[in-house]
Amino acid sequence: MASTSASPRPSSSSPPAPPGANLTVQLLFHVDILLLSFLGLCFLIAVPRMLARLTHMSEWTDVLYLRSYRDGSSGRRGSSEDTLRRPRIDKTNSELTVNKRESQAEVIEVQPMGSSRQTLSLPVQTPPKHVPTLSTIFPGISWLLSMSVRLGYTVGKLLLMLAYLGVMLYAGIYKSNPFTNPTRAGLVATSQIPLVFVVATKNNVVSALTGYGYEKLNWIHRFVGRFIVLAVNVHALSFMYEFATAGTWKEDTQHPLIRWGLLALVCMDLLFLFSISVFRQMFYNVFYITHVISAVVMLAAVWKHAPANIGWPYAAAAVAVYGLDRGLRIVRTRVAVAHLQPISEMRMVRLSIPKIGAGWRAGDHVRIKVLSTGMGPFGWAESHPFTIASTSKDSEGDGLVLLCKQAGDWTAKLYDLAQSDSDGKPTAGRRVHVLVDGGPGLAMINGFSAAMIVAGGSGISYGLGTVGELLQKTADGHSAVRFIELAWSIQDPASLGPFLPVLTAFLVRAESLGVTLRVSVSYTRAPRSDAAFFALKALPEGLTLLPGRPGIAGILEGLVNRTLDLHDSKADKGLTGVLVGVCGPVALGESVSRTVRTIPRDKFKAVGGIEIHEESVYGYLSWRQRADGLLQELRMVDRFIDCRGGE
Repeated sequence: MASTSASPRPSSSSPPAPPGANLTVQLLFHVDILLLSFLGLCFLIAVPRMLARLTHMSEWTDVLYLRSYRDGSSGRRGSSEDTLRRPRIDKTNSELTVNKRESQAEVIEVQPMGSSRQTLSLPVQTPPKHVPTLSTIFPGISWLLSMSVRLGYTVGKLLLMLAYLGVMLYAGIYKSNPFTNPTRAGLVATSQIPLVFVVATKNNVVSALTGYGYEKLNWIHRFVGRFIVLAVNVHALSFMYEFATAGTWKEDTQHPLIRWGLLALVCMDLLFLFSISVFRQMFYNVFYITHVISAVVMLAAVWKHAPANIGWPYAAAAVAVYGLDRGLRIVRTRVAVAHLQPISEMRMVRLSIPKIGAGWRAGDHVRIKVLSTGMGPFGWAESHPFTIASTSKDSEGDGLVLLCKQAGDWTAKLYDLAQSDSDGKPTAGRRVHVLVDGGPGLAMINGFSAAMIVAGGSGISYGLGTVGELLQKTADGHSAVRFIELAWSIQDPASLGPFLPVLTAFLVRAESLGVTLRVSVSYTRAPRSDAAFFALKALPEGLTLLPGRPGIAGILEGLVNRTLDLHDSKADKGLTGVLVGVCGPVALGESVSRTVRTIPRDKFKAVGGIEIHEESVYGYLSWRQRADGLLQELRMVDRFIDCRGGE
């Protein structure tokens, strides 16, 4: 579809330059320069944080790829079952000594739970330099831009989308009418193909330059993709109308150039239809397969259809971006043996890979394929993302740990697989081979003065990984965090039972390190029987279990006040802000964001700012699970809307 009524029919498969090509090329060049300039501005803003990260080379090199880890001082690794069922930290005087090298240590007096006051030798804390974000420097503007317009979209995102749309409309209609010159719309759409590929791939230059993971850029991918589909359809429908009114439809559609254009159109529309939110959530596998196939075929079709001197550079750039991502993912993929352990209280599978013990940061996620016939005829070929629930380079842990909650057909098969052995007999766990695809981590969380982690349901994966990493960084002497709050909302109080040993171990270790850790667990459903509390009669000091809504506002306000008191008592040389990490439903993140905005401006500035880091609960729901769980999800959203206190 590269001809117009004013131009002769193409006589070869190589498309000629359309009328007004010079002006179009200039416009596209200006648009490209503008987009690159905006990316450069984002990069300049991110440079201080990047330099701060590079001053600690281990913070950069340790997360390039997943790998094994062995610490000479560590003992035997425990089993997957031991990790959840019993704490690994013994409250003896010898075990509480973290570092005995007095020449590199500072003396901190703490009182471990259930023992006399101890004098511990801890490393001098040399955390990475904390660089405040723009939200901390300009809290008023940040408050305005972070206001929610609709679920998942803020004022800042809306303004950015409107600005992009305005630039694209300028490029598409300046001195041109899309109904009389539809070629312009096709070329503008072609020029945006590299951008939609860049923000969709896991290993992309935008994430590397700005520090935002690709999952944080997915909304840009969706918006730009929809604009491209709209422009392509305007381009195609105008030519179809021309062919139909001229009575030359059959003749024109026989030309290879037009056929390649029709193929590209079909691929574009398939990409849009199968990526509609409802369909994507209900049939994720169909969405993923069609997305990959349609994208590859579309690139080939655009390459053959677009004018040779205009379109091919954009198609080639998209091919290079996609090829680089796939190549890096292959290089970073690991084949390993995983231990599956069912957690019946939450209908969840704990998947641990002891051979992979390093190469990620808190909040990172990996994609896994379970290579077992027990996953069904095609289940072994499916790749699913999960947030990592363990700490990198933890010599006492079980390596890379994932918590896979039953939420769809694939996770249901994984849960059944964990409950039976290779002969189909019931068992408490089994081993399987898995493919693990992981990328480099970008977030640094150990430069703040305090941290608050809010988790909803299976979002505890993020909570466990983050708290564990903060404690480990403190033990290594690379953390500024002195206060940690973990708020976890669950439906059934019995769900706390399997995680109680891990949380107890965290509390003991935190006290031994001089870090104040508090764990607040809220349950939102009445227990079915008193037996649910049988294993929870003796909760460790620092852990509370309460019914009702979690008091997010009260917890955050108390954390800010304690951090300010530490500074006022001259026990801290300077405050570097509070990290608020959220993992759960989108509505939970927005509710926490609103709570942060209620903190008085003077306290916000005095504490060094409050930075929000949101993570998503990875996974997808089948159509049956989506329909059955919709009411429960709405109820959970309602529980997090009111965060006005700790009552």
